[in-house]
Amino acid sequence: MNIGSITSQQTASFHSNKASVNTESKPEFSINHAVEDNQTSSSAQKKSFAFNEDISNKYDVRNATFDEIVEMSNELYEAGEISFKEHVVLTFDFGRATNNLKQNAPGYITSSFDMYETSSNSNGQRDWIAEFGARASKDFMFGNLIGHQHNMKVIDILERFSR
Repeated sequence: MNIGSITSQQTASFHSNKASVNTESKPEFSINHAVEDNQTSSSAQKKSFAFNEDISNKYDVRNATFDEIVEMSNELYEAGEISFKEHVVLTFDFGRATNNLKQNAPGYITSSFDMYETSSNSNGQRDWIAEFGARASKDFMFGNLIGHQHNMKVIDILERFSR
């Protein structure tokens, strides 16, 4: 068997024309572009810093209700400050999930069962950094490294807004 030969079944030639190559070189670095990029980056950093400061003043992540965390997460997500995945982790309603399990799970679930790792005060406020830290520790203890990683990322986000 001769692999390189052209057989009678081959209907097309595999020949290609030589492509023309433009050998003109263009500058890879321009001082003007570097200055513009630096100014744009500086402006974006100032806006981001101001936005983060506004969020920090508006929400107390160490003493917030779940609804306040959801509002904060919505603002951060809409501003492009957090990813959709981070938004989902922040806004998953453990209280609603707990109630759903109590009502619909087969078998008996005690009335004291709670999916939250930390307790809230009488107004429903909790320290969300401590909550996600406890979740991350529990995930790590049970070998859920992906859950651990997601919760640690949320802690990093919340610490940016901690007073």
